[in-house]
Amino acid sequence: MNVTLKDFQPVNEWKLDSEGEKFRSGEPVFLIDQSTGRKYLNEDQDIVRFKCLLLSIGTPFIHAVAGLLNVAYRILKLATFSHFWMNNQTKYNLRERFSDAGSDLLKIIATPISYFALELAAVYGLFRPYDGRKLYASIERGTYSHFILAPCFQPNPKKHAFGGKMSERNVF
Repeated sequence: MNVTLKDFQPVNEWKLDSEGEKFRSGEPVFLIDQSTGRKYLNEDQDIVRFKCLLLSIGTPFIHAVAGLLNVAYRILKLATFSHFWMNNQTKYNLRERFSDAGSDLLKIIATPISYFALELAAVYGLFRPYDGRKLYASIERGTYSHFILAPCFQPNPKKHAFGGKMSERNVF
């Protein structure tokens, strides 16, 4: 899932998805971000706040390693010109190859900024839980193209980091 500028909006309006799926308790599964229309897990603000606290502690350690691996991988791709000689199964024209190489270069440059932005988003989530969650998830998707620490923070989440059941509300 891609990110847009609206994914980085620091203050958002949230609406319960009362027409959609329900937890076993009968409460709506999702909250809808009014600015993007994306659906995020409907959890109590205190639970999201606590998850943001855990992320603010874990982010400096986990993302330092993930960021280094991400940068090393992208540098290796650029240094070997793999964008231009790797044969993917689909048609891949020269313009798309240059675009992907440029994207990798930008991600290398943005990694240190993303590292600090993730920490700030986790801390912001202590004060504005839903908005901090959205920012954290957007930064992860923008940096790594998927989640690293916060799968349940992503739009339309499929799992929790600690294996909690998605059919239950406020789990880890």
